[in-house]
Amino acid sequence: MIPYIVFPGTCKQALAYYASVFEGKISFMTTFADSPVEVQNDHKNRIFNSEFISDKVRFKASDDLPDHPVIVGSNISMFVSFDNGSDRKNVFKELSKEGQVLFPLDDTFGMLRDKYDLQWMLASGKE
Repeated sequence: MIPYIVFPGTCKQALAYYASVFEGKISFMTTFADSPVEVQNDHKNRIFNSEFISDKVRFKASDDLPDHPVIVGSNISMFVSFDNGSDRKNVFKELSKEGQVLFPLDDTFGMLRDKYDLQWMLASGKE
């Protein structure tokens, strides 16, 4: 499990800043233009998915979507990758009890907010 942070259009700049502070690197960075998500032209250069790694810090990050703007307190999620699809499905089901499904679970991804207002991203495969 690693943290997943969503920025309000400043992901690229934030990761460059953290790279200098923590002497780390951006291991990958994909824009919305290169993703399966359809966005307006002015959002295509925003970051769809990325990862930052240093000796002491590791997290994944992206920019927000126009229809899901960042709200302080909801811009950090716990990202968990599952090798077993049934485990991922069971965890999603349990965490969504008394919570709120934000992106329905499909073959590769699902996102929810649990009853304690903690956001979870559950993905298939190794990340």
